[in-house]
Amino acid sequence: MEQRVYPRSFHAATVVGREGENTVLCHAHHPWIAFAKTRRDWYGEDFLAPPPWAHAFTNTGFTVLSSERLATPLSDVDTSVLTQGEWREVRFYGITTLGGVLFNAWD
Repeated sequence: MEQRVYPRSFHAATVVGREGENTVLCHAHHPWIAFAKTRRDWYGEDFLAPPPWAHAFTNTGFTVLSSERLATPLSDVDTSVLTQGEWREVRFYGITTLGGVLFNAWD
């Protein structure tokens, strides 16, 4: 388990199973879980479909986000809660998806 360190918006853990290695991303401020193949400081469209064992998170109150939901274009999401500073980061890093906004390491 790798604890969140500012400015990253998530904690990360690597799980090794029969299907191989998965990185579990746990949002630092919301009960959201995502999965990725590798550990990075930020994500765009690099999310995996939840593995069969992801129900363990939903059983404990987390929301497991699908790779399709995380790949939703920002143009299809209500972004009215983003501040001007966050929009600067979105533009600077070229973020185009919901997942890129949720799992990032902006300053």
